[in-house]
Amino acid sequence: MDVRYDLGDDHRLVGTLCPDMKLTLGRPGPDVVTAVTRSADLLREGCGFLHDLVDRAEAGDAAAAWTGRVNTVTARTDRVDVDALLIRPDGLVAWALPTGRDLDATTLVRALNTWFGQPA
Repeated sequence: MDVRYDLGDDHRLVGTLCPDMKLTLGRPGPDVVTAVTRSADLLREGCGFLHDLVDRAEAGDAAAAWTGRVNTVTARTDRVDVDALLIRPDGLVAWALPTGRDLDATTLVRALNTWFGQPA
């Protein structure tokens, strides 16, 4: 679990296995039904996922061309060190957006191209 592969990004999570986090799907509110799951459950479909932890629409927009190969999941968790993670189907973190940092879509698109091929 403590192995880190060099994937060309210096964020401490990139190149490591995605930590299994408790996730709350759905937005809080009186009329909203929320579901609780774990990040490991999202890997069961056999494709990668972009885990948007703080509902930053620009991350999902940047990954939209990879729909079918990468699922975008918006879910809250108790992690405070990242706003978004791109997870490969094998559970390895391929890209991370640190908390509060502006999204550089170029780095996300580069990671998507590297691990999931050219968009359809």
